[in-house]
Amino acid sequence: MNVREEVVDVLRGIGFDAGELEDGRHLSRDLDIDSTELVEIVVALEQHFGIDIDAEAEGGFTTFGDLVDCVTRLLPAAAGRG
Repeated sequence: MNVREEVVDVLRGIGFDAGELEDGRHLSRDLDIDSTELVEIVVALEQHFGIDIDAEAEGGFTTFGDLVDCVTRLLPAAAGRG
């Protein structure tokens, strides 16, 4: 399973439909994700992947693809801490 598939799997566990999770989908406008839900998503991704996500340092997340890109960037750093 690649990173994108795992992110989709994590979000499915929160209640999202895998069919709506496409890279270009805008989190708030297309997926109706508010700031509270985004925090829930970030925490779930952190727990699943064993990473620390600083949304502010990442410049925030606009699209689903932004989330996938962030996790992909942070995974090598998390592996190096192990």
